Amino acid sequence: MKSISHFAIKKSVTTIMLIITMVGAGVLGMLGMSSQLLPDFDIPVSIINITWIGASPEDIDKLITSEVEDALTGIDGIKNINGYSSQNISTVVVQFNYGTDTDEKIREIQTKVNNIKKDLPSDIGEPFIDKFDINAQPILIYNLFGSDLVELNSLAENIIKPRLEKISGVGEIRIKGGLKEEILVELEPEKLAAYSLDIMQIKSILSSSNINIPLGNLKEGDKEFIVKVIGEIKTIEQVKNIVVSNNGGQLVKLSDVANIKLSTEDVESFARQNGEPSIRIEVIKVKEGNTVNIAEEAKKVMENLKESLPPGINTVLATDFSIPIKQSIGTVSNNAIVGIILASIILLIFLKNIRATLVVAIAIPVSVVFTFALLPLKNITLNVISLMGLALGVGMLVDNSIVVIDNIYRHLTELKEDKFTASANGASEMSVPIIASTATTVAVFLPIVMREGMAKEIFHDMSFSITFALISSLVVALTFVPMAASKFLDPKKSITKEGKILVNLKRVYVKILDRALKHKIITVLIAFLMFIGSIGLATLTIKTEFFPQMDQSEYLVKAKLSKGLDVKKADLIAKSMEKIVKADKFTVNYSTAVSKENITINIKTLEKNERKETINDIISQIRPKLANIPDAKITVSASSGGPGGGSDGGVQLKIYSDDLDKLSVFSQIVLEKVKKIPGLVDVKSSYEGGNPELKLDIDRDKAQYYGLRVSDIAFLISYQVQGTDAFTIKTSNKDVDVKVRIAEDYRNSIEKILDLELNTRFGKIKIKDIASFKLEEGAAQIEKENKSKIITISANTDNIDLRTATAKIKEVIKELDIPAGIRYDFGGDQEQFVDVMKDLLFGFGIAIFLMYFILASQFESFTMPIIIMGSLPLSIIGVLIGLAITRVKFNIMVMVGIIMLAGIVVNNAIVLIDYINVLRARNHPLIEAIKIAGRTRLRPIIMTTATTIFGMLPLALGIGQGTEFYQGMAIAVIFGLLFATLLTLILIPVLYSIEESIRIKFKNKHKLKYETSIYKN
Repeated sequence: MKSISHFAIKKSVTTIMLIITMVGAGVLGMLGMSSQLLPDFDIPVSIINITWIGASPEDIDKLITSEVEDALTGIDGIKNINGYSSQNISTVVVQFNYGTDTDEKIREIQTKVNNIKKDLPSDIGEPFIDKFDINAQPILIYNLFGSDLVELNSLAENIIKPRLEKISGVGEIRIKGGLKEEILVELEPEKLAAYSLDIMQIKSILSSSNINIPLGNLKEGDKEFIVKVIGEIKTIEQVKNIVVSNNGGQLVKLSDVANIKLSTEDVESFARQNGEPSIRIEVIKVKEGNTVNIAEEAKKVMENLKESLPPGINTVLATDFSIPIKQSIGTVSNNAIVGIILASIILLIFLKNIRATLVVAIAIPVSVVFTFALLPLKNITLNVISLMGLALGVGMLVDNSIVVIDNIYRHLTELKEDKFTASANGASEMSVPIIASTATTVAVFLPIVMREGMAKEIFHDMSFSITFALISSLVVALTFVPMAASKFLDPKKSITKEGKILVNLKRVYVKILDRALKHKIITVLIAFLMFIGSIGLATLTIKTEFFPQMDQSEYLVKAKLSKGLDVKKADLIAKSMEKIVKADKFTVNYSTAVSKENITINIKTLEKNERKETINDIISQIRPKLANIPDAKITVSASSGGPGGGSDGGVQLKIYSDDLDKLSVFSQIVLEKVKKIPGLVDVKSSYEGGNPELKLDIDRDKAQYYGLRVSDIAFLISYQVQGTDAFTIKTSNKDVDVKVRIAEDYRNSIEKILDLELNTRFGKIKIKDIASFKLEEGAAQIEKENKSKIITISANTDNIDLRTATAKIKEVIKELDIPAGIRYDFGGDQEQFVDVMKDLLFGFGIAIFLMYFILASQFESFTMPIIIMGSLPLSIIGVLIGLAITRVKFNIMVMVGIIMLAGIVVNNAIVLIDYINVLRARNHPLIEAIKIAGRTRLRPIIMTTATTIFGMLPLALGIGQGTEFYQGMAIAVIFGLLFATLLTLILIPVLYSIEESIRIKFKNKHKLKYETSIYKN
């Protein structure tokens, strides 16, 4: 290491160019990085969707979902398989173990599904298999307003959507609401019967009537022509004139057997902005897309389109998710800058030398900026968590430089060396200690990314940003600091001169240390009791949560509607909800999306700095007002960017059984009990009363006698009731589907459907001759996890924490007589909390071992690392007291703060123990060496602790957008470091004294035995 510092001093121009290159590379790296709120979480989940029109949930489960589940069981790396069987659709969600190559597994799934297609119903839709992307959420939501919803839909689909899709990074444009034109062909059964026609024949004729067929090339003389048959239909009149029968020259046109009109498709959804009907346009980015850049480009496109929109049509930007990203990143960046300033001020106060302060302080911006050159190498984006790592590390970045500059001044003042020699020797002497110190800090972060799991996904970016920054600061400390010191420091101005405050502080400290050394057992006992007491305090006062909730000045109201409601009834329910939301004093605007089964209202509130109430306070006020709306299960939750944020229920109880009837009865009992638990709100069950179903019971023997297959009958009735698209008329600016179905009077009557006729080999028969309808209630959805049927009871919390909620639900379950064959477990935030904590504790264990390894190597001792790591439990005392005082909840971010502390607090102990050993090597008595070392190292320990604490202080204050993410972590580090430093200065010397006394006593005893044996011999 000596050669590095000597080289840096001798080659000062090269060193300066190195620093300039580091800064330049960092700036270039930062300019090319993508900006988003959170990292790209790679969730190893794939989804298989298979449609089967007209099928009930029971049939879907038996004939599709179960078959797919069985086919997938042989694939390695699967953690869970969840099956959802609903009306018309089977959804199988496959969750793999973290670290699995999901793309490779999707190919395996595709092969497995293809192999069983022959065993699935013949009329299913093509299986759709895709990878789940947690980032596939809208980054912009526009609402398009106008008087004609048909025109709006056409404009959105054919003008706006193609323009937005051209933007680099856009993955999908979703259009919701509005009306779409169609040509409706309503067949009259009596007229069809008169001409011996049925709907299947009509559909076939229409489909073949709209074609363009190329015939090849025709050469005539020296010219060549492309020949094709033009059979394309372009107008409704052409549709009416399609010939459907020719009986001996008597032509039957489509208009002779059907009523044909220009209509609109059946309404499936509604969209509104502030209660006004609109078209909702959602912009979805690809995973790698830069949210901020895409949003800016999309806003430019929409602004340019405004000029060409027809009169009376306008667009409104309802939601812009790039704004909270820019605000959050800006807040973290500003906090980091403030942290740099505060840390520099602390340096100036202690060093009392502007030149020395500048030399040390420059390590912070250089290290931070150069980190941006390294982050893209790990595919890390600019996000709250990666920047949080830099902001948290601001105070630590000067530690190495402080140690180096302090030692350089020692060589200048005490050893009277010239600037060049002092700078070279001072930096070289401290190279091993600061490398060891940096290694112990880095060692606590790398294990987090060694183990595949959710913890790695969440903290990957933070771990590498802190690691890269610390390594950068080490490079600066070993190169730039000694070079700058050799050029700019004034040896006449000492940085070691102590003021009155520090002199008095040292005198008080030595007195306390002296008493502690005289009462070692009592000192250790007090520390132990403080540790136990802090844990007791935590149990009583500290609440838990999975992930800190971020106040984005938005919240969601979601309603799951009762089965069997049509979309118009759903819209009436939505309007009732909108009325309540609109009347709330905090509402700025709201956007509504309505379907038959779900209602979603996204509410924008006053900004965080414009109100005293938190977003949770607003939610608590609005929730009771929405509770009594009938036919809807309503949940209210904050819009949050973190895992679990904005979910339908953070607390989830999963109940399993193979007997659905027994499961539904027991889950209903549990549901009623859970609803009565204070603090649990939005309580609901995933099991619902079933769809009202008219089941067509076909006499298979009769059907076979007439030469009819069950699928033929099902298709025929499906076409008649639901209708079918025969072809699409394509024009330059829009596409219009031509739909064929039976007239409405026949579709909405059971008796008339049964009177419809079928063509058989024996002539015509009526449907009622071979089939009948039965009115039943079927399951709305059959849900399974790893082939066991499951019902999930979910809830949100209100003034109750996750740990308490889980404990109260467990108490409810224990009071019940659980039937045989039923078991339960917790999902949601509790399951994720446990999984992430396991990963973090595993990483923490590895970190402790790595730290022990580094310290054992540095001190060449097995016991010394144990004494040094005695700082860790001391830091826990501070963390728990800090959380209790600030009322911040314990979550995974706080746990990472504790892990981070492990790498920081030992540095003070290392500095202290290392100097004690130096003095012991100079033959100082044990107690004298401890006191001298304590007094000498008090100043640098306080200085490094102060810079770290003040560097993190802006984060801990929680001022600005997005601070909820890292506030708990910063509080944990600040209080943990503060208490660990104060107690380390007392307890670590005491433990060292005890260990040395035992070692000396054991050594003397062994020596005495050895001398006695020599004497006897």
